[in-house]
Amino acid sequence: MAIKYFRDPILGEIAVPDEFLPIIAHPSFQRLRRIAQLSLASYVYPSATHTRFAHSLGVFHITSQATDDLATRAYALVHDVGHGPFSHLTEYALARNGHHFDHDERMRDLLPSLLQDSVFTPHEILSAPLAPLVHGGVGTDRLDYLTRDSYFAGVRVGEIAWDRIVRNVSVVDGSLLVRYKVLPNVEHLFVSRFILGDAVYFHKTVLVLDEMFVRAVAELLDHYSPKEIVAMDDPAMISAFRAVGSRWWAMIETRKLFHVVGRYSDEDSARKACEQLASQHGDQNVILGERLSWYKPPEVRMEDGRDIVDVSPLVASLRRAEDARHFYFVAINRS
Repeated sequence: MAIKYFRDPILGEIAVPDEFLPIIAHPSFQRLRRIAQLSLASYVYPSATHTRFAHSLGVFHITSQATDDLATRAYALVHDVGHGPFSHLTEYALARNGHHFDHDERMRDLLPSLLQDSVFTPHEILSAPLAPLVHGGVGTDRLDYLTRDSYFAGVRVGEIAWDRIVRNVSVVDGSLLVRYKVLPNVEHLFVSRFILGDAVYFHKTVLVLDEMFVRAVAELLDHYSPKEIVAMDDPAMISAFRAVGSRWWAMIETRKLFHVVGRYSDEDSARKACEQLASQHGDQNVILGERLSWYKPPEVRMEDGRDIVDVSPLVASLRRAEDARHFYFVAINRS
């Protein structure tokens, strides 16, 4: 059996057996080399230029340490192939502009083509018996992206013991169960996610960049359909922004960014402040945005079936802490 090795700065050597190589060679998978994992975060953290391609290989590797099931490993490999340019950000921007797009739906649409030269079928992958290993609350997707994003952003949150966690999880009746012996490691994972929320994913400048991007996509939609946009990669989308003369993208690209001038706990106060500033500076020079609460139920159960929030006061407290970080903000153009 032929094996191809990929060198990874975090995981070391990633061994990919030959049955998976046709998937990686497919243009739809190679496109992930040109999709930024952290969207526009590199404008704040210059080294955060890692890609969905590297992340997908990482998720495959971690999943391969947990199971020999080929369909589950293939699912791990292709789970992000449906992403639009700049990852989740285009999904968010299209939604804000009234257009539905879901990268998981697009992944399913791409599978017949993606798998045409492989030994797998779409049905095998979509019904992978151990899929919760990938997308569960302590799934391999999360284990890789938290480790990878922390490393490349340079925001160190301590080493997440992904190898210890994946050795101590199991899938029972479609649910991911965790052994009590790794509860401290799982708590560390959720604390790391909490820290990276403010430090990276919801950094105040990243929030401004995201809102400016939403408006750049609105300009792009005057010239391209949503279907055309989601099929682009990052360089193609940048070229499209330039071709249509997007004011908002030009400001992003030259880093003439809006500046946050106020934070508010309620939307009404934020809107009033936004309207007042718009009357002074003009509608095009004021942004109203929202720092969402990133909390979702952990979807983690212990080996006896108990929810992790019932056995870990630390994880339970993160919900209250995350809710307290929700706010609205107003930013203005000072250039």
